[in-house]
Amino acid sequence: MAIRSTLDVLGEDKPITVIVEPWADEFVVHPGERCAVVAIHPSAAPTFSVAIVRGQLVVWVNEGGTTFEFLRDGKVDYATDNVVPPTP
Repeated sequence: MAIRSTLDVLGEDKPITVIVEPWADEFVVHPGERCAVVAIHPSAAPTFSVAIVRGQLVVWVNEGGTTFEFLRDGKVDYATDNVVPPTP
C-alpha cells in the first residue's frame, strides 16, 4: 500500500500560484479555496520542501519514486504517474 503525505494550501485574500517541483506543474489557488498537494510513495513517507519565490509558493517533493496529486476542495484536480527520479 502506498504512503501518502499531504501539504494543505488555503487561499486567502488574493490568488496564489502553487508550483509543484520537480514537475514544474502550476496551479492557481483562489481566495477561499482549500487545496492540497498529496505526495505518494510506494514504501517511504514523502517529504516536502517549501519556499515563497517571487510571490509564488514552490513545493518540492523530495523522495525519488514519488508521484503526486493536486486536490481542490477535496477532489483530485490533477494527478501524475511520472515519478521523481532517484537521487544518485
